[in-house]
Amino acid sequence: MIIRKEIEDIFNDVKSEWDGDNAFKGLQILSKYTDNLIIGATHDKICSADIDEMIELGITKDDIIELSKLNWMIEDDNFACFV
Repeated sequence: MIIRKEIEDIFNDVKSEWDGDNAFKGLQILSKYTDNLIIGATHDKICSADIDEMIELGITKDDIIELSKLNWMIEDDNFACFV
């Protein structure tokens, strides 16, 4: 099981490699674990699943790396993405 520190390290170390709809692609990854995908939104950002909840649901290191490559971030204990 991945731990929160590993997730934070991945987001600090892995650089984005995506040129496309990173918000949609990231939500597709998160949808493998939960149906509660968008918990908040502003004019330029969506906030998605709670990190600790995703750990409990078994999110994999590979999926965390993919989210980081898609330029997702951690904000207020949630995964988030500019849209």
